[in-house]
Amino acid sequence: MAITSRALAFATRWFDDATVRRTFEPLVADWQREWQEASPASRARVSLRGLAAFMCAVVVSSPQIARTTAPSSVTNHVARRIARFTFPATALLIMPLVTNIEASWLSGIRVLLIVPQALVLAFPFAMVGAADAIRGHEVLPPHVERALVTKLAMIAVALMVFFHGWVVPAANQAWRAKMTPAGVSAPARGVRELTTTELINDPSRAHAGETTNAGGRAAVIRRELNNRANLALLPAVLLWLRWGMLERPRRRWYSPLPSWLLNPILIGAFLLLNVIGVNSGAAVGVWLPTFVFLAAGLISRRSRPPLVQHEAS
Repeated sequence: MAITSRALAFATRWFDDATVRRTFEPLVADWQREWQEASPASRARVSLRGLAAFMCAVVVSSPQIARTTAPSSVTNHVARRIARFTFPATALLIMPLVTNIEASWLSGIRVLLIVPQALVLAFPFAMVGAADAIRGHEVLPPHVERALVTKLAMIAVALMVFFHGWVVPAANQAWRAKMTPAGVSAPARGVRELTTTELINDPSRAHAGETTNAGGRAAVIRRELNNRANLALLPAVLLWLRWGMLERPRRRWYSPLPSWLLNPILIGAFLLLNVIGVNSGAAVGVWLPTFVFLAAGLISRRSRPPLVQHEAS
């Protein structure tokens, strides 16, 4: 049965050898035996029942993934790769603004108020280098690699939700208040200065002047919420996309593309597709880059045979 072979291969990639031998191999063996002994009319039902049992076993065994740890040398290398991309990229993004503000703003911590917005734009693309660090630093068992990349994706998404939902709005409003001349009231908060909780539960707090066009207040708020959700999921999408590329057989230097070349391509594609999506006027238009990246990943996975074993690069 092809389905049982694929199920067992899936378990082997995600779980350690002991869990596979103790849980999944007996389950799959019983599934195959029951299917072979069933009449042709009953085999579809047996297949569905076996698949349901296998999925239940995966759910029950999933906490084992969280308990799977990687060597500190690998996790430290991943952290360094993320930092080496995120911090210079953030500095590059804020440079145009820094060069155009008063010199007094460069002293103290006030200049740090413009960092969070740039940080949430740079951080997702650091996942390309992180995936390379996991696959290329040293050879790890498949289930350790996948556990590490899964936990990294979850942490990255959580950080993006927190920073873009709470830190960035507070920093934006503080920046606007500091830039307001003395004796003038600080500007009212717009949709970008409201936390995600406030946008969902109390959207009327958004300054009306920012929400009178492009479909009205509700449309602007929906677009902002979609934008935050899209950017929050972007690190996981880029990890998944790069992981699929690294599982393809290495043929020449450009297959897969090195991260130093792939990242500018992804950033350029993201900016272009984001402009197209935003100009479409639909609240979900900001998801266009993510949809394209997901489609590219699916096409890549189906277009070439998977790499059974990988080598450290």
